[in-house]
Amino acid sequence: MAVKRRHFLGLLAGLPLAVGSALGTPARNARARRVVVAGAGVAGIAFALTLKQLVPRAGITLIEPAERFVFGAAALDYLFGRETWEGMTRGYGALAARGLRLLKARVQGIEPDRQRVRTSAGHVDYDILVLATGIRLATAEIAGLAEQPEAGAGLYDRERLRHLAERIAAFGGGTALIGIPPPPQSCPPAAYEFALLLAERIRARQLKGKVLVLDASTNPQPQPLAASFENAFQKATIEYVPSIRVVRLEAGARRVHTADGESFGYDLACLIPPHKAARFIEEAGLAEPGDPFVQVDPFTFRAARHEAIYALGDCARTPYARTASVAHDAARICAYGVARALGAAAPQPEFGFEAPCYPYVNPEEAMSLRLIYRVERGKLDAGVTADPHAGRSHVAARRAWQQRLMQDLFAD
Repeated sequence: MAVKRRHFLGLLAGLPLAVGSALGTPARNARARRVVVAGAGVAGIAFALTLKQLVPRAGITLIEPAERFVFGAAALDYLFGRETWEGMTRGYGALAARGLRLLKARVQGIEPDRQRVRTSAGHVDYDILVLATGIRLATAEIAGLAEQPEAGAGLYDRERLRHLAERIAAFGGGTALIGIPPPPQSCPPAAYEFALLLAERIRARQLKGKVLVLDASTNPQPQPLAASFENAFQKATIEYVPSIRVVRLEAGARRVHTADGESFGYDLACLIPPHKAARFIEEAGLAEPGDPFVQVDPFTFRAARHEAIYALGDCARTPYARTASVAHDAARICAYGVARALGAAAPQPEFGFEAPCYPYVNPEEAMSLRLIYRVERGKLDAGVTADPHAGRSHVAARRAWQQRLMQDLFAD
């Protein structure tokens, strides 16, 4: 077990995974308030369920345009036939049964001074707004991609995930090109795992082909597993080219062009667009110039510029990793603070959480990474433990974690 650290203070037990445990006494006398959550992903749901238990009288509205919840952490299993669409998705009706109001709509803008959200279904007023909108795939930053969206990697595009699975199943050989954008990125290891699983699919089907990875970063991410990913690429005969950014897609010629003037041909292209936050965040003045993410207090997740607004997950600028595990635990911590702001006698939990990650090396083996965050003497402390040796036990741990989180969110 390799350990890297920055003022590392040891493993932290963190908050319990189950929303229903260790919540303290519900605030039955807290004043009913309008709490609006924009986005029903992991962070949005975990926040809403936790707050509902702490403040039963709170009116909580989840705004979400999608028909179903898609668990991104299971996307790789789905793409390569290890999970079904029904297994990795859930209907939102189960949340309504737990006391949450669901509004199927797309957020179009925020008016902080009037405390209301503009949506495709009309205006929604709020006393407290929680932004959990996830990432925006900035397809316009790769010329030609918006006109040929099928070349984008549905790995992060939930609406095209099934289409990507069909493209992988139909791939008969040649060059499978994966373009990875500069950071920040949601779940940084996912693109490298995708490359390795695709290379294994080519080998298993005895296809004449290869995987070519064009990475804007200097090495695979996250950093503690960089060398292990590079070694795995060599064993899988993946051609890995770092420090190169795809800026243009020429779909007719089946070529991509990079910022430094190089070009590469492909038979299957999976270009990951840069990850940004929703445009309305900048338009509402919640972000700093040149940074599209919501500026928040890293301990309360309250927006720096508007005290009635909070931000969680990928749309927030925090010092934490952009993973489902972090989003889940941060959402629960945020809910405690919001509950107290609503007048609840909610306890102040010790700030700290862990973020487990089990990146695939092949369908049967994975590595392990665990990020640990806590506060020591008023300062944030971050540590990491990494096991770069691929093993079957890490795959089992990954699947168990996925099952626990889905059960937590949807009471499966």
